[in-house]
This record gives sequence, structure tokens and C-alpha cells, in this order.
Amino acid sequence: MDSPELAEFWRLARETMEGGGRSAFSFRVEDERTAAALGELLRKPITHPARRQISLARLDDHVRAHGSTLPEVLESVHGKPIGMSTTEEASTADAVLKYALREHGLLTEPWAAEWVEHVRRYGKIPQPVLPMIANQAASILAKLSREPRRWTTRFALAGNDLDDGRPLTRVVGRALRLAGTDWERSGVLPDAYSNPVLTSQGYLSLNDSLAAQEVTVVRSARLLESGVPGPLVVLPNGLTPQAKHHLDGKTVRCHNDFTPDGIRVTNEVLAWTGGTPWRMSAADYREAVATLIARGVELPTLNSRPENASWDPGLADTMATTGLMVTEEHVLPSLL
Repeated sequence: MDSPELAEFWRLARETMEGGGRSAFSFRVEDERTAAALGELLRKPITHPARRQISLARLDDHVRAHGSTLPEVLESVHGKPIGMSTTEEASTADAVLKYALREHGLLTEPWAAEWVEHVRRYGKIPQPVLPMIANQAASILAKLSREPRRWTTRFALAGNDLDDGRPLTRVVGRALRLAGTDWERSGVLPDAYSNPVLTSQGYLSLNDSLAAQEVTVVRSARLLESGVPGPLVVLPNGLTPQAKHHLDGKTVRCHNDFTPDGIRVTNEVLAWTGGTPWRMSAADYREAVATLIARGVELPTLNSRPENASWDPGLADTMATTGLMVTEEHVLPSLL
């Protein structure tokens, strides 16, 4: 990285970082040796003569691929750390943050002014790396929207830079909160593979697609094992982020336990999908209790009143009065 051919390249990179107001610089590739050195750094062929626009954020990504960071490389090449005076830092931080937002069409967002103020005062980001992080943050935020969600992961958006505790994570998370949302509601999962969803197709991760447009959501894998008509999506742990991804845009009918957790999860699934309940009315509950008691089945006691069911205002009162819980396994024969 310290080859003589890149001396001017690193000088411009330092000048841009210390200048504070820009997130990129222009570099003229004059000859074959310079093109080769730059190509090795950026890991792609570079033509010459040519002028290249170099983003500090992308340059930092390339340098990290070589096991370092851009500030570390510049300190090594020039023998001194990146730095600015306190006065300069205060006067340019706002400009850096606003420039990044403007470049990505976010400067007029309702949360933008408060975000700039917060990051400048409390972001704890060293001034030399602020242009890179501001540009990265704005780029990520521009990709996120509540509707329609484009489900992705933190790693897919920015590699390890969005791990917990990283500066980029802090500033993007702050913007999401100011916008009245969070990672999950913006469609960003911690990773692609945790908590895969069990379906009639097998277990699905973020990188898989649920083929069916119309699905039945249930709680117990016994329904899948017993051949309840599907396609089925089995949610033993409720409406997880992975489940939200796979249910987005689907036509859903939902069944669950007649328990406080079952009513809560059904409310959440119906609210998320705009779906309909399946055999989950107060009448269905009363019929199940009567049938099971007549068959000598011992039902667990209901110790707390469930929340109101969005689809049947009388269900919670009926369950509380009866005082018994009915699980999907109890009514399995009637669902076949």
C-alpha cells in the first residue's frame, strides 16, 4: 500500500478526510504502474490514463479487506495520525453530516435535523472518519423503508460495521429511532439463518422463499406431522422476524392455542398480515371444551385472562368464565 505510485493517491485521501466536508476525491491514473498498484488495492482492473472518483467509505472497505483501516494506513504512510483542530471539527461536522444526507436524498426527512445534532454532539465519532461513517449511514438509511420492506441483514448492508457497539450501528440506530421505527420494522434481521421458519417446504431462512401465496399459520408442529391441509407455517415461538419476512404479502389464515399466548400470537399474526382466524371463535372454543370433557380429557387450568381477541370480542370473556385452556394438540382431529 505504500508503493511510490500511490503517494499522490494517499495524499488526496488524507486531504479529503481532514478537510471534513467531502466523502470522495478524484484521482488521475496516469500510467501502467499506478494502474497496477491501484488495481491491487481495489481488487479490480484499473485502466489508464483515466480519472477515478474514490469514495472514502468504499476505500475504507477495500483497505479493511487487506486487514487494516483507512486511518491506520494513512498514519503508516505519512508517519502521523489523521487529525483536525477542535475548532475545525465543530465547524465542519454539521456540513459533513448534511452533505451525506443530501447526497442520498435524506436531508429533508423529518428526523434529519435532530439526527445531525445528535451525531455531532453525542455520536463519539472521531472527526477524521466522520465523512466515511456519515456516508455509510446515509447510504444504508436510504435503502430502508417500512413499506414495502426489503428484508436483509446487517451484514449484507455493511459487513461487520453494523455489529453491536460499532459507531455505524449507533448512528443508523439513532436515525431509525428518530424516524419512529427500528431495525426489525425496517426489515433488517441480525442474520440470515437464526430461527428458520418451519413450513410445509421444510425450514426456510432469509435466503429462501415461501412458494405458496395462501398459507395457514399454526403453533404446533404436530399439525404438520399429522397432515393438516396446508401449506402450513409453524410458529412455536410466535411471530419471529424470520416469520414476518416469510409472511409478508401472503394471504394468511391463522390457528393457535386457546391460551393467553395463543390469543396474543394470533392477534400479532393477524395484525401483521391482515389475515383471518381459522376455527378460533368463542363458539369453536366452547365446542372444543364440551367435546373434550365428554371424552374424559383433562384440560389445563386457565390462570389468567387472555387479552381481547381482535377477531371475536367475546372470546376472552368466554375463556375467562370457563377457566380452561385448549391446545392445538387437543383439537387436532377436528382440524384434519
